[in-house]
Amino acid sequence: MINLAFAKNKTYYVVGLGKSNKAAIKALTKAGADVRVWDDKSESLIGYDDKMICHPDKAPWSKIKAVVMAPGIAPNHSIALVAMDKGIPVICDVDLYMQSNPSSKIVAVTGTNGKSTTTALIHHILNFNDKSQMGGNIGEPVLAMKSRVDYTVLELSSYQLERTPNLACDVAILLNITPDHLEWHGEMDDYIAAKAKIFNKSTHKLIFVDDDECEAIAETLDDAQCLSIYDELPFNQTYFPKMKGAHNLQNLLAAYHTCLTLGVDHEIIIDRMKSFNGLAHRQYLVRVINGVPYVNDSKATNAEATKQALRAYRNIVLIAGGEPKDGGLDGIDNDLTEVKKAYLFGAARDDFEKFLTSRGVDVETGETLDEILPRAHAYAQELRGEPSGAPTVLFSPACASFDQYNNFEQRGDHFVHLVNNLGEE
Repeated sequence: MINLAFAKNKTYYVVGLGKSNKAAIKALTKAGADVRVWDDKSESLIGYDDKMICHPDKAPWSKIKAVVMAPGIAPNHSIALVAMDKGIPVICDVDLYMQSNPSSKIVAVTGTNGKSTTTALIHHILNFNDKSQMGGNIGEPVLAMKSRVDYTVLELSSYQLERTPNLACDVAILLNITPDHLEWHGEMDDYIAAKAKIFNKSTHKLIFVDDDECEAIAETLDDAQCLSIYDELPFNQTYFPKMKGAHNLQNLLAAYHTCLTLGVDHEIIIDRMKSFNGLAHRQYLVRVINGVPYVNDSKATNAEATKQALRAYRNIVLIAGGEPKDGGLDGIDNDLTEVKKAYLFGAARDDFEKFLTSRGVDVETGETLDEILPRAHAYAQELRGEPSGAPTVLFSPACASFDQYNNFEQRGDHFVHLVNNLGEE
C-alpha cells in the first residue's frame, strides 16, 4: 500500500464510496489521517463507523484539508460546490498518490478512445520480471498498488485529470479527442482542457495529431513529440494479429514510442508486443463458429469507437444499442459499407434504426441482447457461402450500457455468455 505520511493528523472528506475511494480510506486511515466519509446512497455507508460517517451539513469544513471525490461525481454536486466556495481542493485518489512522491517512473495515458488498450500494452511491455504495475481507470486503485516498483502505468480519464492537480509524469500520452462526457464537463472546450492537463509538469509529452483537437493542443506545447498513424512505421502491424485496425495501430505506436522513450530496446518492445493478447471487451475475439468470428467490443460506448471497429472488419453483422450518447451515430456515415445488416436493441434502437435505414442499412430491432443475438447468429451463418467471404458478428454498441446493465463489462460478459451457448451446426 502507498504511504500517505503527509496526511497524518489532517482531515480528509472522502465522498463517493466506490472501489478507488475505499482504497483511499484505507490508506489515509493507516497514515493517521482524520477520515470522514459520505455517499448519497445510504446503502454504501453500511459497515462504516458512525464517527466516520459525516453528512455534508455537519462536515467540519474549517478543518478539511481536501475533499477526495470519486471521479464520476459531477463538478456541480453540492459538496463540490461548497468545497470550491470555501477554497478547499476537490481531488481524487490519483492526486493523493502523486502527493506521496512515488519512486517509480510514471506513465500516464489518456484519450477518448483506446486508452485502456494502450495502458495495458505499455504495462505488458514493461512488466518483464515484474517491473511494472497498472492502475487508475483500469486495474488496481492507485492507493492499493505497490510502493516500490520500476514503472507505474496509469490510465486517466478526463474526470481524474480534472481532480489531479499534482500530476507529474515521466511520460504523458494523449491519443485522441472526440466529443464525450459532455454531460459531466458541460462544454467541449472544457473536455478538451481536461485532457490537456495530462501534460502539466510532464517530462516527456507524446501526442497524436490525427484530429483537430489534439493538433490544437500540440501547437501550445513547445516540447511535445507529435505522432501520427500516417508516419513511417517502425514495425509491421501484421506481426500483431490481435491488434488489427487503425485504432490499434495508434495504440501500438503509442506503446512503442513510450517504451522507447523509457530506454527499452526496439527488439524487446516488438517481442513483448507480439505476446499481447488484447483486452476483454475491446474488439476481443470470443469464438469462431463455422468460420464466423464473434467479436466483443462492448467497450465501444460512443460512435467514434464503433467507427474504428467498423474499419477493422469486412462483411459485418453489427449488433449495437443501449443508452445513447449525445450525437448518437453521427460520424459513422462513411464507415457503413461493410455492414451487411444491423441488429439493434435497448433505448437507442429506434433512433439508430432511423439513422441506419436512411443510409441504406438493413435493420432488425429487439428489446434485449438475448432477443437479437440468436437472430444475428442465424443471419451470419446463412452468409457463409456468399462470394464476399465469411461475415464477422461485431458487438459494438456505440452506446453507454446503463439502460440494461451496470457497466460495459457486465454487458460484454453477457454477450460472451450468449455466444458461448450458441450451438455448432
